[in-house]
Amino acid sequence: MGISESLEDYLKSVYQIQIEKDFARVKDVVEILGVKTSSVISALKKLSENGLVDYEKYSYIKLTQAGLVQASLLFEKHNSLKTFLEEVLYIESRKADELAHGLEHHLNQELLTKMEAVTRFFAENPDLLKEMQGYIGEHERESQVTLDRQKSGKIYRVEAVRGDPELKRRLLSMGVLPGTDISLEAIAPLGDPIEIKVRGYRLSLRKEEAKAIVVEQI
Repeated sequence: MGISESLEDYLKSVYQIQIEKDFARVKDVVEILGVKTSSVISALKKLSENGLVDYEKYSYIKLTQAGLVQASLLFEKHNSLKTFLEEVLYIESRKADELAHGLEHHLNQELLTKMEAVTRFFAENPDLLKEMQGYIGEHERESQVTLDRQKSGKIYRVEAVRGDPELKRRLLSMGVLPGTDISLEAIAPLGDPIEIKVRGYRLSLRKEEAKAIVVEQI
C-alpha cells in the first residue's frame, strides 16, 4: 500500500536514525524534521497501521521488515538522485540534496535506472563529462537575464555580477551588489548608455557594464 510524501519523509527519518542508533525515539524524529511532537506521533500511528513501523506510545520506534525495505529504497533513490545532480549536472551539494528531496517522491524506477546509467557513463568517460558541463555552463550564461536586455521604468534585483575582475570591482564600487534593487530609469536610443538608480543615486552605465549584471524583475 502506498503512503503519502509526508509519511515517506517520516519513514526515511526513522531509517536514518535506526542506522545510527539501532532504534529511534519520537524526539529524534522531531529534531531531524523540525516538526511538532504531535505531528510525529500522528505520523507514526499511520506508519504503524500500514505495517511499516513498530510503535506504541512512550516506546522506542523500530522499522518492520516491510518498513526497512521501503525506507532503504527511498534512501537509495535519494542518494542516486543527489549523485546525479552533483556529479553530472554539477549542482552544489546542499542544493542537490534539497532538489533530490523534492524529486524523489515523483521518480519512477525506469527513470531512476536511466539516471543511474547516465551517472555511471560519465564516471567512466570524464572527458565527455567535462565537455557536457562546459556546454551547460555556456548555455546558462547565454540564458541569464541581464540588465542590458531589460525595459526602462521597472525595478530589478541584482542576482549576480559577472565579468572580468576589473569590471566587477567597478560595478561593486558603484553599489551594484547581489541583492540590491536597481531602478532602470532610461535607455539611450542605441542602447548605450543606460541610466539606473541604485540606493538613491543616479548612475550611467555602458552597455558592456549592464550586460555583466544578472537581474530578476520584482
